[in-house]
Amino acid sequence: MLSPFKLVSPTTVAEASGELSRLGDSAKVYAGGAELVLLMRHGMVHPDYLVNIKDIDDLNRISWNGSVLSIGACATHHRLERDPLVRRYLPAFAYAESQVANVRVRAQGTLGGNLCFSDPHSDAGTALLIYEAKATVANGKRSRQMTLEEFLVGMYVTALEPDELLVDVRVSALPAGWSSAYLRVHRYQRPTLGVAAAAKIINGRIEEARLAVGCVNPKPERLKDLETALRGVALADAGRIISERKSYLRDTLQPVDDLLGSADYKLYMAQVLLRRALKQAAKGKDKNGKPVLSGVEGMEDERPEAKRETTRRNPPATNGKPIEKFQLALTVNGQPWQGEVPVEETLLEFLRIRRQLTGTKRSCESQVCGACTVLVDKLPVSSCSYLAFEADGKSVTTIEGLAVDGQLDPLQQGFIRNLGAQCGYCTPGQLMASKALLLENPSPSREEIAEWLRGNICRCGAYAGIEASILEAAGKDR
Repeated sequence: MLSPFKLVSPTTVAEASGELSRLGDSAKVYAGGAELVLLMRHGMVHPDYLVNIKDIDDLNRISWNGSVLSIGACATHHRLERDPLVRRYLPAFAYAESQVANVRVRAQGTLGGNLCFSDPHSDAGTALLIYEAKATVANGKRSRQMTLEEFLVGMYVTALEPDELLVDVRVSALPAGWSSAYLRVHRYQRPTLGVAAAAKIINGRIEEARLAVGCVNPKPERLKDLETALRGVALADAGRIISERKSYLRDTLQPVDDLLGSADYKLYMAQVLLRRALKQAAKGKDKNGKPVLSGVEGMEDERPEAKRETTRRNPPATNGKPIEKFQLALTVNGQPWQGEVPVEETLLEFLRIRRQLTGTKRSCESQVCGACTVLVDKLPVSSCSYLAFEADGKSVTTIEGLAVDGQLDPLQQGFIRNLGAQCGYCTPGQLMASKALLLENPSPSREEIAEWLRGNICRCGAYAGIEASILEAAGKDR
């Protein structure tokens, strides 16, 4: 269980800034909670207050003014990877967002939370550098804008003042004639290395380029000297020039050894991925086989069947006062429930203890294994790290709600037939994640199944049976 704290839910940037100024070091900003809740659980931070900024409308907007895409700090990774504007104007960033951790983390975590946490092993910042993104920060009295490079100061350090919030990230589409790519190497759902490249390549020659590398040192870096060296060079010669700049890359990136890879490995792979990213950008094609020049043409918008209404709950009526108990109203497996819960109570605790729905399992408590997966408004979340008050006004589905009128769901029947369940501990989470996949993509390929479920671990190794069950439920031949 999490240690008790008090919740403050401002509705404007000015109110949030005032609370941060008043509460000082005793408060933490709550945006997505994907990282913060884990730090609290493991005793690495001990806030007395959480300032919940998710109800601030200005932080939830995504808008395009004809040249710049403005992304609110509280936009989730899941929303960004599927948003038609992001996919159309910032395709490399949209792809990077689709690779963040796992689908449950993406449903909960936000772009602002990711950037403000400034974890070295992160995707978003690297991809945004090739778009020369700018961060807008404010405290209600003043706002200021800076480049993302200026905002990301170092490992877990940003340019935010104690009373400031990241309001939005403003990103321009690539110039006409440019294309882009984002590549990564990852272990344990965190990237060991991320490389973003954007280039204008005409007749096999690099006219202009922007290159960024992340995860090898405390913050992502633009490689401006290498960009200059590649200007006017034939694409076929780019690999040689990148290899010749090994010393420059070492001095600029200053790679460090960590659990995800040695410094030498990261330096070597940075060179490999830089070469590959430029080649991939050069091969960009739209659906008609024509070159993708600006990063706009050919991007498919979100599938109509995947669109859903996002339930936005009304801010709690607290008159701006900190609360320790939350008046929660939600639907669980089709049944309404209302009552008071501590603000520190997780959805897992609510379901298992308060509702006696024990099919949802407690395991890693780090959003890695997937055993605690449930659906909130049809999206999979890690209930171990999802605070129960977040489900206010929403619909929660657990494994107990998958069968209808005593009839097992086709997925459940498939798991039985195809031995998708062995010891059974991970099975509820596997089923709920699989259900979410079919709700979003009724006809997934094997590759899409593997990508969606990479955050759900089966220690018995029943992956072949799980895949077969999903394909069967989708009406596909194995």
